[in-house]
Amino acid sequence: MKKIYSILIVFLLAAGGIQAQAQSLKDFFNKESLGGIVNSVVEQLDILPQDITGTWEYSGPAVKFTGDNMLMNAASELASSQMEEKLDEYMQIVGLKQGAFSYTFRADSTFTTTFNKLEFPGRYTFSPEEDTIGLDYGKTGKLKGISLNTMVSVTPTSMELLFNADKLLEFIGRISSAAGDSKTNVLSSLAGQYDGMKIGFELTRKTE
Repeated sequence: MKKIYSILIVFLLAAGGIQAQAQSLKDFFNKESLGGIVNSVVEQLDILPQDITGTWEYSGPAVKFTGDNMLMNAASELASSQMEEKLDEYMQIVGLKQGAFSYTFRADSTFTTTFNKLEFPGRYTFSPEEDTIGLDYGKTGKLKGISLNTMVSVTPTSMELLFNADKLLEFIGRISSAAGDSKTNVLSSLAGQYDGMKIGFELTRKTE
């Protein structure tokens, strides 16, 4: 019996650094809890090229402050939440929402952005050393000349892409040019007040 307990303790520690006051075994083996631990562990591992291949559907905006201002960083969580609300409001207006926007990354370094059933192809370059993806929409097509560099983080079920604010706002303006409203100017002005702010997308892996 002691041997069984020892095996269980080693397993728990290896899986999540579980302390003495942690979850019960019943809770630990709950599907959602186990999935959360797996995602947490994967986030700490190096991203491999095959990790990003597949179709990823938009699930919401993402905002992160990366400046050196300590007061700014202290309030960054609240500021990020407020900016996400503003960004989501704009996204909804131009139709960039769940079910309408996605990325598909292929193993041959090509990708497609889909927006309202329109497809915008391009080529991407993944840098595993820096966890970044370069997106190039080429010299032809409706997004010609658009080139973006994005920070990427991945779990088995989700992806976060973060861009320089001005670059992403330009991209959103191009991809939703038919909207033609002043929200882009408002966000551009606000983003300019925060050195190093990254904005982007939360995405969910599409399963067959």
